[in-house]
This record gives sequence, structure tokens and C-alpha cells, in this order.
Amino acid sequence: MRRGTTRAHPWRWPALTGLVLAALTLLVASGPHPARAARQESSIRSLLAGVGAQLQPVRVGIVAIASEVGLFLAQERGYLAEQGLTADFVRFEGGAQVAAPLSIGELEVGSGPVSAALFNGINRGLEVRIAAPQSRYEPGYSQLWLSVRQDLADTVRDYPDLRGRTIAVLTLASTSELLVERALQRGGLSLNDVSLVQLGPGDQLTAFANRAIDAGLLIEPQATIAADRGLATRWREAAEWSPGVQVSNILYGPNFTQRNVDAGQRFMLAYLKGVRDYYDAIIAGRGDREAVIATLMRYTPLQDRALYDRMRWAYLDPNLALDEDDLRATMQWFVARGLVDRPVDLATAVDRRFADYALSALGPHP
Repeated sequence: MRRGTTRAHPWRWPALTGLVLAALTLLVASGPHPARAARQESSIRSLLAGVGAQLQPVRVGIVAIASEVGLFLAQERGYLAEQGLTADFVRFEGGAQVAAPLSIGELEVGSGPVSAALFNGINRGLEVRIAAPQSRYEPGYSQLWLSVRQDLADTVRDYPDLRGRTIAVLTLASTSELLVERALQRGGLSLNDVSLVQLGPGDQLTAFANRAIDAGLLIEPQATIAADRGLATRWREAAEWSPGVQVSNILYGPNFTQRNVDAGQRFMLAYLKGVRDYYDAIIAGRGDREAVIATLMRYTPLQDRALYDRMRWAYLDPNLALDEDDLRATMQWFVARGLVDRPVDLATAVDRRFADYALSALGPHP
């Protein structure tokens, strides 16, 4: 993983940064004289550079995926700077890896999945809390597909047709396996009626090409890439058989939950602004879609602009609504399979102080 550098001198007057950003926008947009506007822009950017050196760094663990777009927009559009903060993104290979550095104060914030490791860690005293939801699966906004090999598209028509098939999951003993089980239940089947194999997205593409698997859970953009290459059809989106499932969350460590609650609240306020920009542009269709795509292309490895028009987007809730019933159901599934040693007290695992603060400051999203 890549680790960022820690900067000093936390900024104590966040409102000034917001005023400077607003002044920059107004001055550049106002006058009819391009040369004067350019001089004004240069002067204000110089001032911002001086202010930026005093912003309080927040180390944020990410995987650099599309569902983290709220974090990227909060940084890029100056919402964090308005709050006297700046994000120092630290990239990890998987979201489950952020919990340990969060708990010992090496990170303040993390983007993490709902996992047995997270629940076990909290049970064992790991100082990590779910501060807000990040993404969930909703109809039309599922980034996870059950894809079926192209030559089987006319044979596998409904859930009962999955009987006897070899199905790939991203990770065994995880929410991927839980979602396959729920899909099979729609057809009156169980995990005993299929053969499960664990394969990452790239390996699944190869397995489809070699006819080694019949179906597989594929995330975007690999699900769309498989369809484009004629390897597998996007058969059912996860929200069809398991709508509302909570996929990932914004996690806070003790640096925010205990030592600097105020900074944690300000970070969440900036994050919510980024989430709402995304929601308005992509889901509500009343914002600058191209600007969001440009941000994702700067912060994630997905550089193929055309894919953004064909793949499914993530669902981010503009009011940071967290479905604790869904979290509880997932946790109980882990417990029933011995993956989590005992039920987790969600009153401990979920810390709503930060999301509640952001919502009280911005009000409900229309």
C-alpha cells in the first residue's frame, strides 16, 4: 500500500478558506477583462496556497474505487478545505485492510466493506466505528452483477436454472457468498445445489473464456467488460434479489471518535456535500455528470471514458441513511457460519454523531 505523509499546523479558522474559495469563483467569473481576471485568479490562488499549508491533514484509507466518489469530490471541490481539512489518501489493496491502521491511529478515516473481519475486530475491542454508510445496492444502481456465461444465456433463464452450476464469488465466507445464497433461495435452491469457487474479477474473465465457470459475481466495470467481450451476459443485478444491502461504509478510528470529535464532524459535513453533488449529477440527473466522471478518472484506475456510459453506478444516500436491520442480518449470517464469534452490539459498532451533525448542518436532501 502507499502511505501518505503527515503534515502539521492544523487550520483553526475554516470559514476563511470557504470565503477565499467563493471569492475566487466570483472574481474570475465577474469582470469582462480576461487579463485582470487572470491576475485576480493568480493572486487568490497564491493566498489559497498559503492557507492550504495550514490545513489539518486527514489520513483516509481508500481502495480507489467508484463508490468512494463522495470522498474525492469533498477534496477536489474544496468542501474539506472549507472545514479547515485536507485529505491525505492512503491506498490499500482491499477495504478490509484499513481497520487495523484505523484502530491504532495511523488513519483517521477509512472506506471499508461490511465484513466478518470488521465485526470480529469490534468484538475484540478494535477502536473502529461505522460513522456513515458509503454505498448500497438499489435497483438500477448495483455495481455487482450475477453474470452468466454467454453460451448459457438461453439456458439459464431463471433462478432455478442455476442448479448444478459452477459459480464464482469474489471471496468465500464473505458477503459475496451471502449474496449468492440469497440468489439461489429465489429459485428454491441452497449453496449445496451449486459448486462455489473463489476467483477475483480478472480471473473470472479468463474462467468465462475457458468455460471453467458457468456464472460469477462480477463487480463493475468487469461485468460490463465481460459483456463487451462476449464472455458473459449481465444476467441479474444484486439489487434484484437483495435490494438495499449495505455494501461499504465510512469508518472512523479513535483519532476522530475520541480525540478530535470536532474534526470528525467537519469531515463528515464535507463528505456529505460531496455525496450530494454525486447524487444530484448521477442519480437525480440535475448536475454536471461529466465533472463527476472527470473526478473519478483522476482518482481511480478506470480511465476508459466510454465505460462510464455503459456500466452501472453506485448508490450513495444523500441523507446518509444507514440500514441497521441489513447490517444485523449480515452479521447474524456471519455468526451462524462461525465466521464471527458472537453477535456485535450495533449500538457500539455504529456511531451516528457525525452523520447527525452533518445532516443538522445541511438539512434533509430534497
